[in-house]
Amino acid sequence: MSSSDLAAVVVTVCVVVALVALIAVLTQAFALMREFRRKLEDFDAKVGPALGQLADTAEMAQTEIGRLRDLLNIAQKVAGLAESAVAGAARIAGVPVDKVRAAAEALRGKFGGTESETSAGSEEAGR
Repeated sequence: MSSSDLAAVVVTVCVVVALVALIAVLTQAFALMREFRRKLEDFDAKVGPALGQLADTAEMAQTEIGRLRDLLNIAQKVAGLAESAVAGAARIAGVPVDKVRAAAEALRGKFGGTESETSAGSEEAGR
């Protein structure tokens, strides 16, 4: 056997070993791809309904946010009305007592006497 024949045998053996190794690697790669596809399908089966529920939940949340926005608008209007009422009450409370007393005396004078007559009449009624 010459050196060229020996080299051909060694190269052939190396090529066969390399092909066997390549086939083994490809077989493992295909098995891994099948496993990956199976896991992906399982994931899709589990996550798909959850995403649907998430979409429904997001829609309900949007509805509730709209209701809350309406409620806040109503509360803002009520607060404005309350502020107006407080301002009116403050104006009424700010009227000096002397003016009220003078107005009351003027009304008593027109409708039945002075304050001294009214208080004397009430003292006599109390006896």
